[in-house]
Amino acid sequence: MADMRVNDFLLDELSDFEAPVISTPMQRAAGQLQRVLPPGWRVEVVEATYPTVQKGRPALRLLMPAD
Repeated sequence: MADMRVNDFLLDELSDFEAPVISTPMQRAAGQLQRVLPPGWRVEVVEATYPTVQKGRPALRLLMPAD
């Protein structure tokens, strides 16, 4: 039986694919907010660090445009 490895055939073809983007409810909410903001404003999903929110939970950060 021939010694063939599947990886020899698939690696070149699979390297062209990008990893799928996982969409969470928080990311979808950020996208909706981003669409209605004025130009230059940005929304980010970040890990919460505030004392009033459980540390490590996702939060939205609104960034004003830089002058």
